[in-house]
Amino acid sequence: MLRATPAAVLLIALLHLAVPAAALAQSPLRSPLRPPTARVPETRALLNQKMIDVSFGDASLEAAIDWLRSATGADFVVRWQPLEDAGVRRDTAVSLNVRNLPLSQVLWLLLTEAGGPDVRLAYRASGRLILISTEEDLDREMVTRVYDVSDLLFAAPRFRNAAQIDPTQALQAATQSGQSRPGSSGGSSSGGAIFNAGRGAEEGDDAARDDRAELVALIRQVIEPESWADGNAGGRGTIVAFRDALVIRSTLRVHQQIGGFLGDE
Repeated sequence: MLRATPAAVLLIALLHLAVPAAALAQSPLRSPLRPPTARVPETRALLNQKMIDVSFGDASLEAAIDWLRSATGADFVVRWQPLEDAGVRRDTAVSLNVRNLPLSQVLWLLLTEAGGPDVRLAYRASGRLILISTEEDLDREMVTRVYDVSDLLFAAPRFRNAAQIDPTQALQAATQSGQSRPGSSGGSSSGGAIFNAGRGAEEGDDAARDDRAELVALIRQVIEPESWADGNAGGRGTIVAFRDALVIRSTLRVHQQIGGFLGDE
């Protein structure tokens, strides 16, 4: 995973699930959170927390989010206007009945059901803040981050002006040496040089440039190809390689796919 500067995280709901259970008012919390054992940054720790029992049926979306707010202690903020413009209301009925899933997956399932087949809902997490809206709304926010990719650009050290061995001339020199009589000397029109002058550090620089170019091309090809500005209609994302870093300007959703949970070190 690439190292990156802090920002915010966006995870998107894509699955479709119809689920059932008891009404929110009748859903006991029963210690719903199981703290992760490993020490991880705050955003990751929040989203990785196991929800021991999430059980409600035909509850309103607003009530379901209120229940998650109470169960997790996280600060949920919902942009209701974009949701309502897309046809998802506060009283949209949702049902969910799952156990031992991380909060990230519970949110994924909940937002997928609330949006149905036509509306893609998403959330962004930073620290203990979880912002919910439509994917289209959150994708309007462009963020610039710098990723250190030095560990992906390893190249064997090349020494400037280092001598290089010519195997052919080395073999010829050894053969001539074995055939020469005592007191005689051998030679050739090329001077018999076994070592050639080094070509300097330029080869290492070229290799690093090639690695950066390949990494940029791979990111553009694999992660949301239509989001990049290079000739794509509507694409706004850009990637600039500078020394051992990539400067990327794109949506929070793209950054999450590149660098993991935004807002974490």
